[in-house]
Amino acid sequence: MKKNISFYIPAYNAEKTIKKSIISIQNQSITPDEIILIDDCSKDKTVEIARSEFPNIKIFINKENMGLGYNRNSAIDRSRNDIIAAIDADVILDKYWLENLIPEIEKKNILMCGGRMDEQLIENKINLWRAKYYSQNWGNKLVLNPPFLFGCNTLLKKSAWKKVNGYDEKLKTNGEDIDFIHKIKTGTDGQIIYQPSAKCYHLQDDSIETLSKRVWRYHSFAYKIKEPSIKKFFKLSIKQSKFFFQRFFKSLMELDLSGIYISFKVLINFIKLEYIFLNKKK
Repeated sequence: MKKNISFYIPAYNAEKTIKKSIISIQNQSITPDEIILIDDCSKDKTVEIARSEFPNIKIFINKENMGLGYNRNSAIDRSRNDIIAAIDADVILDKYWLENLIPEIEKKNILMCGGRMDEQLIENKINLWRAKYYSQNWGNKLVLNPPFLFGCNTLLKKSAWKKVNGYDEKLKTNGEDIDFIHKIKTGTDGQIIYQPSAKCYHLQDDSIETLSKRVWRYHSFAYKIKEPSIKKFFKLSIKQSKFFFQRFFKSLMELDLSGIYISFKVLINFIKLEYIFLNKKK
């Protein structure tokens, strides 16, 4: 069954996962009538794979890397329908993801909804650590008006996007979802819903280095845009040290030596990355 829904994927260097993500959209029990790929000037074969494997989807390529906030606005602006779904380029959907969210978005006064994302590759202990401390779901129960919806899987009314003037394009790597929900909550009288029965899975496979960069981006310059400074460097370093000791004792109680090691490496790499960022901006 097809429905008048637009579906978009913002992508950057996603050659390893983009095919699986698009197939999971096409295999929905209720399929959208429009699929859009916004490629953020990828350096790999993301666009080549999409063009050769999926000739019926719309592909738009940025001339330079613009970031997530811009990509979301670009895709939504180009969408022909009022109901717009989105997943990240490293996410695959359960067959009934859309079917479980459509009844929520059709409820009175609901402007946006999202589902539950779990990590797929948890045999990698680094991914398991990420799932433990940076999960992208609100648990197993339906939640009306959660703090925010994770941008990795959402269903949105375009009219709401227009009303709040879209996503903040200064937020390039993450945090744009938190900021957008804040705008929805303060700029409209509508509500949001988290529906855990709408399931999807994360295909991200991190190393210590990529995990550390992910944590650093989130805490350093995502939803709180601040210029680098000595004060910011020490404030964030102290905050991350507190996180480390909390995670250290938790892992110690669980006899999880790998968790202690990962937490320590993330702390050291975080401080290094923030120091490098500080000196680049001087």
